[in-house]
Amino acid sequence: MNRMSRRSFLRDVSYGAVAVVARPALLSARASTKNADRPNIIFLLTDDQRARTFSVAGHPVIRTPHLDRLAAEGVRFTHAFVTDPTCKPSRVTFLTGLYERVHGIGFSTRDKLSERQWSQTYPALMRKAGYYTGFIGKFGVESYTFRGEAAGKFDFWRGHDGWAQFWPRKLPHCAAYADSKEEIITPIMGESIDRFLDSCPPGRPFCLSVSFSAPHGSISGSMVPGESGDQRMTTPADTVARLKGHPIYGGLYRDRDVEIPAETATDPEPYIPQRVLPQAKRRTCYSYDYTRPTAREHHYRYYQLITGIDAVIGRLRESLTRRGLGERTVIVFTSDHGLLMGEYGMGGKSLLYDLATRIPLVIHDPSLPKARRGETIDAFAISADIAPTLLSYAGLEPPGHTQGRDLRPLLADPARPWRDEVFLENLYIGRDNPFIEAVRTRKLKYVRYFAHPGNYYRDEQADFTGQEPVFEQLFDLQADPLEKRNLVAEPKYQGILSDLRNRCRKRSADLIARRKAYRAEQT
Repeated sequence: MNRMSRRSFLRDVSYGAVAVVARPALLSARASTKNADRPNIIFLLTDDQRARTFSVAGHPVIRTPHLDRLAAEGVRFTHAFVTDPTCKPSRVTFLTGLYERVHGIGFSTRDKLSERQWSQTYPALMRKAGYYTGFIGKFGVESYTFRGEAAGKFDFWRGHDGWAQFWPRKLPHCAAYADSKEEIITPIMGESIDRFLDSCPPGRPFCLSVSFSAPHGSISGSMVPGESGDQRMTTPADTVARLKGHPIYGGLYRDRDVEIPAETATDPEPYIPQRVLPQAKRRTCYSYDYTRPTAREHHYRYYQLITGIDAVIGRLRESLTRRGLGERTVIVFTSDHGLLMGEYGMGGKSLLYDLATRIPLVIHDPSLPKARRGETIDAFAISADIAPTLLSYAGLEPPGHTQGRDLRPLLADPARPWRDEVFLENLYIGRDNPFIEAVRTRKLKYVRYFAHPGNYYRDEQADFTGQEPVFEQLFDLQADPLEKRNLVAEPKYQGILSDLRNRCRKRSADLIARRKAYRAEQT
């Protein structure tokens, strides 16, 4: 591997020479007036990235100059949430604009994304409307649905399903990358973006979805070849010979005094009782966040992986500018959910703490007036808003059942009335997770947990009408933004608690009604 200085790396935003792949002669086409009016659209999705893990959001360690620039030239949402903090259902929500309880696709369900459902996703609708569509990276849905046919759903496909690794080229499910000039998964994404842009027919708008595998634990945990199970994060990754001298993975941030959560490796019982969430399976899967040395190593790698993504964003912006596409391309950046990294004595996601549900969200729209660029928007945005927003940019109406809202009116007027609360859910019951629901307002969050159902095969199992929760949490987010003091038993909060319980029940019942209507529509 060629050695580069960190400074030159951040300046050149590449991992070395970029291979230019010879492409067949492109289709010649005269751009119609309609196409000229429609922007190109790029949707960037990271995996497990917490809301504030980039420097413009105030992170004290991570350097993300290109993401910072994207936000400075666009707008950044400070209160964006996923509706369900688990990757598969979250990804389907991004595609469809629906909550999991409505679209029905999760790790714990038997449902598969149908062809009819796919026809109502933003990539399918844009392709039907004449957009040249592409997908790069982790699909996260395909092996459960189209059985290897996802490539046929896009004009350009360079993706994989399942969990990639840091060095992915020899993995059977990552065969699309076997001819890559790059070795590491994130720069492979950058190379793939260049291939897509080389393939775009002139005069035709495009929609590219890029789904990074980083900074997911499967990536950070495979930086050292052979690490697995309880051995993950036990060896500093900068000792790997293949990473020596790399400007990011060869030692970036390791000279910093990185703080890990104070409650790392402590008993989770004070936060969520073992009777509600046994920790054995979670502890096994996220073992590295249950000891202080391995949690520290995880933080180093996690921060490096985010800076690696940032470099690809820089490479993308440079490629667009070189091709004269920068002023005609809308870029939306977000993540499939956040992550616990030792907080509350736990690791992982699927819980409804802000650290797991809150995500970064940046929209870069070149048509935005210069006076508005660099603004932050505090309105509540949710993952279901992405599909209708992308469709709006393409001049398309979302399907009538869509639950999300087009965010573009907020870009025009951030003070306009918007939602005053978000409803959150977790229907993933693997690793002993219970069903969980929550209502979050500006000041408060109410969370309720239901007994583990043993399986999740029928729709009615997610209907909690008449059921009593086995555990509840109430947080005053102004006094306790880290969500560590449960106020359920506090006398002075009983009126507030009663109100939030009712609101949660109503939101839950509304999802059940919507699901029934949606299922009837799909049959």
